[in-house]
Amino acid sequence: MFYPAFLNLQGKRCLVVGAGAVAERKVISLLHSGGDVHLISPSITRHLHDLIERNQVSWRDRQFQDGDTSGFFLVCAATDFPQTNTRIFKEAHEENGIDLVNIVDVAPECTFASTSIVVLDKVSISISTSGKSPAMCKRMREYIESKFCRDAINHLEDESHWSASNNIQKTPVMEEHDFESKVPYPVGFLIEGRQCMTVGKSHELSERVNLLHRCGAKVKMTNDALMQNSSAFLIFTDAGCREYDGSQLVELMTNPMCGTFYTPLTVIDRDLVIGITPNLDSKSEWQQAKRIQADLATQFESRGYGHFLDLLGSFRSKVMNLIPTQTQRKQFFEEIIDQNFKGEKGSCCFDFDNLGCSAECTFNLVRTRRTDQVQQTIKKKLQTYSYSY
Repeated sequence: MFYPAFLNLQGKRCLVVGAGAVAERKVISLLHSGGDVHLISPSITRHLHDLIERNQVSWRDRQFQDGDTSGFFLVCAATDFPQTNTRIFKEAHEENGIDLVNIVDVAPECTFASTSIVVLDKVSISISTSGKSPAMCKRMREYIESKFCRDAINHLEDESHWSASNNIQKTPVMEEHDFESKVPYPVGFLIEGRQCMTVGKSHELSERVNLLHRCGAKVKMTNDALMQNSSAFLIFTDAGCREYDGSQLVELMTNPMCGTFYTPLTVIDRDLVIGITPNLDSKSEWQQAKRIQADLATQFESRGYGHFLDLLGSFRSKVMNLIPTQTQRKQFFEEIIDQNFKGEKGSCCFDFDNLGCSAECTFNLVRTRRTDQVQQTIKKKLQTYSYSY
């Protein structure tokens, strides 16, 4: 399970390498979170062009070069070249010691994963499937949007790449891209086997320890003062702001908005993690966040979503190896989710609006522990896909 967190990126230098829809969403999310965003890419989307024209994004019109990650707080790589992405990770994390590095769709080369987010007026909701199923994550996000609001970040119109040298008319910047309201940046820390530390002995710290253990972290607990030179990846402390200089990934329990990250209210079912937190300009809205937490817990906790996610995740590595393109992988998982074993047509409703749904879909079979037929069907379908390449 990924550790759920929201980053405070106000004024922090953030680098995105790559272009296209993925890089575009990352840039816009980082801007919404108050980051000082820099982009490196020889091509850009129209939305990115508009942001660059308004001086909201700093752009280098070229391929990645050695030394480009120096001095950044956070680095995201979304290029089409695996070797380039690996090179970015090694330089940023291993050579420059940058703690926050994300290589899209390559978990071994990530210290964190970006999560889906729905931004309400005063509260933000993040959804993480711990990398096991982007398709399931998308459907859950769309359901939460339908329940609360439609989030502009998730519905940018599809546009193709275009070179800055091409003479293509610009599109106007949409009103929601003015970035006046700052929202926290949702992530899932990949902390399995990593050293983390708690400083203090409050009840909240004990809760953090339990969550860290669930995520596979190694935890050191101490009552000493905050260690500025600690090698711990994450530090949790009930000490005050004076003991913290901003150089490490620290959650300040007594003043969460002053640390580099903080832990949201959560809804958890195995590797499914939903985080709920007030936006950075709505610090008093914790009661609304708690109401949303209770509402989503009723829908998603202990109702089989975690088991379903486990099944999808168990096939993810095989799918990644046998199906070469992201588009085909997405289609494969969509078909698995919508599989109906009685031959009935229609997309799986995931039981979102019909709590008594009894359709013979993959989801209902898995959560009622009838998995043999499902696994056989997935294996056969995977062979069909792999034979086509």
